[in-house]
Amino acid sequence: MMRSIKKIALLAVGDSAWQGGIQYIINIIRAIDQVSEKGAVQVYLFKNEIQDFPEFDLRNIELTTLLINDVLPPFSLGNRIGWFLQRKIKGMINPRYENYLLQNKVDFVFPALLSDCGGRLNSAAWIADFQYHHFPEGHNKVTTLQAEKTIKSIANAAKKIVFSSVFCKSDADKLFPQTTDKAFVMPFAVYIPPVQLQSTYLQLTRDKYQVTDPYLMVSNLFGVTKNHKTLFEALGILRKQNLKINLVCTGNLINHTDLDFANQILQMITDNGIRDQVFLLGLIPRVDQVALYRMAFALVQPSVHEGWSTLVEEAKALGKNILLSDIPVHREQMPNNPYFFEPLNSTQLASKIKEVYFTFADHQFPNQQVEEAALANYRNNLIEFGNNFLSIASK
Repeated sequence: MMRSIKKIALLAVGDSAWQGGIQYIINIIRAIDQVSEKGAVQVYLFKNEIQDFPEFDLRNIELTTLLINDVLPPFSLGNRIGWFLQRKIKGMINPRYENYLLQNKVDFVFPALLSDCGGRLNSAAWIADFQYHHFPEGHNKVTTLQAEKTIKSIANAAKKIVFSSVFCKSDADKLFPQTTDKAFVMPFAVYIPPVQLQSTYLQLTRDKYQVTDPYLMVSNLFGVTKNHKTLFEALGILRKQNLKINLVCTGNLINHTDLDFANQILQMITDNGIRDQVFLLGLIPRVDQVALYRMAFALVQPSVHEGWSTLVEEAKALGKNILLSDIPVHREQMPNNPYFFEPLNSTQLASKIKEVYFTFADHQFPNQQVEEAALANYRNNLIEFGNNFLSIASK
């Protein structure tokens, strides 16, 4: 029996340290808006004070943004005792949320680990990836153990679990066989508002950051698994061949799970002799990021592990050439990409960069014809994403 979905609660994930989480929720909102009839769906976005979301120009859904601590009961002693008893007696997982959602008759909650409250509450949890298992060195020990604990709880207690890739679901089948019958694969797609594609932003952004054409671009937070090291080494190899290729990097340089990593990044750049060609821009406005994507001769995604790469989706949406580390998720996302390289092979990556550079560096970007065709084709991905979300919600 399919449920009627009219009220959806989205619990914000991500922050300045993990912009991918924020963008994930934004993409869900945009996708629901694309496939909903006007006025048929209400979406409530629960966020905290430090989670920053843009203003939405939505056509079909009604969006209400709520600060968690403004609408949920405070952590008073009396409330804590009441919630403790509800967990023990009623089997509730998070009574603070669950009571509110039940009172407001929400039809679906995502992403959240909640009890079903005797069949009255419909929710799904999300497992982005199993990085803690494949690359435990990617974070500090405390963060890795917390990720393992959280995912184990989801595997055991969630009624529905969403994965962003078939590869991630196959990991779950091996690590947590109990998830198999309640698992759903929902690859996400990105939405780029037409306003961000205005030509006026191009020169403004170029002047703002003083980036020199032609350039390659990567947008990732700075962490071990994002593999900037191999990318810097590849540029260093090319520099020794008297080929200086500029690289624009966006993303938070401060890794809260490894505060010394920023110093390591700077040292890598120095060691490879590429300090004058790497632009570390940090966290920048989304409209600036999109403008920089559009003007790059290519994008590069060197990660050794991903759940489902936002950067790859953005490359697909804009029709950009992208150099991709040869890992299963990237093969799943973009199987026909001609520029795969072995993730830790800097010599091979250097060769691929050189190939793309000499093929495209003298072209004018953005290529309006290519971009418009890519965006038109990609709209189907966004519609499929929205329909998949609502289908999972209704089951």
